[in-house]
Amino acid sequence: MTRLRDRETGDVLVEVMKPVQFPTRSVFKNNVTAKEKGQTYRIRTLEMALVLKFAPIISLMLADEDKYQDAHDFIRIVKNNADIDVDTLAELGDLKYTGGGKEIVEMVRNVRAGRS
Repeated sequence: MTRLRDRETGDVLVEVMKPVQFPTRSVFKNNVTAKEKGQTYRIRTLEMALVLKFAPIISLMLADEDKYQDAHDFIRIVKNNADIDVDTLAELGDLKYTGGGKEIVEMVRNVRAGRS
């Protein structure tokens, strides 16, 4: 991972990750194309976005304050998207580790039920 920092404050502004590990390697297979003002963009699918938030939440290497930001994003994504394909989500979650699909689907159910 490469972190691009503000020269004055030292705050991390952008993190660039090489797609060498799952689930990052699958990001390029799980995206949609959008066009705006003559530009074409590849945007991760809803399910891929959730997996990319799930991975740091369960990481043993990440500080709690960073996990909370990813958990916040995960919850907001779930609450604002009723059309999550849980089968696809489970398949992508299993790319992180065996059983990850079941865990991420359960996390979505908990958010929808108002449980933390």
